Amino acid sequence: MDAGSIRTLLRKYLTERPRNTTEISQWINLRDGTNPIDFDLAKMLESDASIVRIGRVRKSGMIEQESPLSEWATEEWVAHHERNQSVKKE
Repeated sequence: MDAGSIRTLLRKYLTERPRNTTEISQWINLRDGTNPIDFDLAKMLESDASIVRIGRVRKSGMIEQESPLSEWATEEWVAHHERNQSVKKE
């Protein structure tokens, strides 16, 4: 599967809720057998303007320099949830 197709699928997958790098990697592999090790998943996610890194999962032994375990979401998801939080604070 080419990078454009994977990005399109990832945007749809991330609209439901944020996912971490491992979840995304496993989902891609189950979806079409593509091995995410064959490409830099974090780099692909970072290069997509509609996908943002919203945090890092901080568990001992889980974070590697080469492929950090991060949480990812779409800009739309982030904007929607920021709006909900500001309404609750008022």
